[in-house]
Amino acid sequence: MSTASLVMIVLSALTTAAGLPCCLGCVNYLAVPLSMATVLVGLAGLAFDKDPATGTTRDLRIHLLAVVLGVTFAAIGAVRCAAGGGCV
Repeated sequence: MSTASLVMIVLSALTTAAGLPCCLGCVNYLAVPLSMATVLVGLAGLAFDKDPATGTTRDLRIHLLAVVLGVTFAAIGAVRCAAGGGCV
């Protein structure tokens, strides 16, 4: 599950960074939903990726990082979409 969180963090970071330049702002329409999916994967990891012996969450920091960065990247992408006038 932590691998999925890491892959989603990298994908959402790349799409958000690709959507920042002037001519590629339409990429943010892909980056925002992908970043929200990163948040969902991080939350699923926090809820279901438990160690059976102790009951604690495995790779807690990675899953928390997925949630925090997913929200951050979604906010950046949404602001960038709004700055472009919301037009595709």
